[in-house]
Amino acid sequence: MSIDAFIEMLASGWPLALAGFLLGALTGGFMPRNEKSAASTLKRMAPDGDGLAALASELAVAKELLEAEEAETGEMADNLKNLDHSIKRANGRLKLIMKAVKRAK
Repeated sequence: MSIDAFIEMLASGWPLALAGFLLGALTGGFMPRNEKSAASTLKRMAPDGDGLAALASELAVAKELLEAEEAETGEMADNLKNLDHSIKRANGRLKLIMKAVKRAK
C-alpha cells in the first residue's frame, strides 16, 4: 500500500468512520452492565418532594422577575413616548423660528 492510497482513503472519510465505530463497539463491551448501577441511576433521576418544591419556588421567582421586567418595559415605553412628543414640539418650534427668520430677511 503506497502513501498515496493511504492519503486517498483518509480523504474519503469512510475508513475513519468505520474505525471509530469499531473502537466504540469494542470499548462499549468493557462498560459495566450490572443491574445495580442501572437501579442507582434511576434512583438519582427520580424527583423527590424537595426537588419539586424547589422547582416551584424557582418558577415563582422567575414569574416575579418577568412581571417586574414587563413593568420596566411599560415605564420605558412611556418615557420614549414623552421624549418623542418633546422632540416633535421642539422641531415644530424650530420650524416656526426658521420661518420668522426668513420673513425678517
